Amino acid sequence: MERTIFERIIAREIPSTIEYEDDEIIAIRDIAPSAPLHLLIIPKRVIRSVDTLEQADAELVGRVFLVARDLARKHGVAEDGYRVVTNCNDHGGQTVFHLHFHLLAGQPLGRMNSQAPTAPKASSSMLFEGGLLVLAAICMAAVFNSMNPKQIPWVKKEYERTQATSSEIERYLAPAPVPGAAQGAVPSMPTAPTEQATSATSTSPKPSETPATAAEKPAERPKSTFVAEPGMVREIGYEAFVRLMSAGPFHLIDARGAEKFAEGHIPGAVNIYGGEAQSRIPDILQSPRDRVILIYCDGGECELSHHVADVLKQFGFGPIFIYTGGWAEWQTKR
Repeated sequence: MERTIFERIIAREIPSTIEYEDDEIIAIRDIAPSAPLHLLIIPKRVIRSVDTLEQADAELVGRVFLVARDLARKHGVAEDGYRVVTNCNDHGGQTVFHLHFHLLAGQPLGRMNSQAPTAPKASSSMLFEGGLLVLAAICMAAVFNSMNPKQIPWVKKEYERTQATSSEIERYLAPAPVPGAAQGAVPSMPTAPTEQATSATSTSPKPSETPATAAEKPAERPKSTFVAEPGMVREIGYEAFVRLMSAGPFHLIDARGAEKFAEGHIPGAVNIYGGEAQSRIPDILQSPRDRVILIYCDGGECELSHHVADVLKQFGFGPIFIYTGGWAEWQTKR
């Protein structure tokens, strides 16, 4: 049988404000009070209702009223008066079938009605029980969400969406200085072999073995510079994305789900689903720190990309560029 909300409160699975507790009884604050002071006094032993009480329960129930008396004195309402009530079964308004007693005080409570109102009206006990059910649902959702690798945030996080400036992009497109050369100087090209050097060889090499001259060698494309900028996250469009990929070493992350990644992705990308960013921290931390990080998802607001970027940012990675066109635009452009 499924445990009641009171059993879960007693087991500390659901938080509550405890006013009293011993080995047999617990008293907690009502989350939807019907009076200035509204406490619930609950036997820890599971008893369904008053109707299921047995002779062996007499001492326990007697102690409930002694606890109620002491709590009334503790809160300074004993002299003015208070009410201790319990509901039994459906017509009595009981919705949580674990025996419990309400201690209400702090204002004149009036007389008890001898019959139910003719018009439908939500009683305080029903509101209370409904509040407990809502609380139970929230707590169960929290537990499930914490165990779910694809956790859903309770509050949608708003990310700062900053467009990269031209200078921020150009910074990673400029060629790196040539080692040993003065800054701004053009490295000299080696000259072709002289006639004297050629005649010094006793035999002519085969055509396939003839060394290529510097003029015949393809010019190597200079690599782009890299300057770490921890925590920098910028959004970019298609043109900047392509330029950064062609400029030099980069690390490309596809923040979409595994199924979409398997259907198609930008070559060279690694898949880290943004919805699992927190649980994928060990994988995210494997990202290199010596190159630009590029992230994309389906396009648009790029929340999945921002989830991954946020984790990278927290651990000091950067610069990080988010391609807002995403896979949707990439397919139409390539």
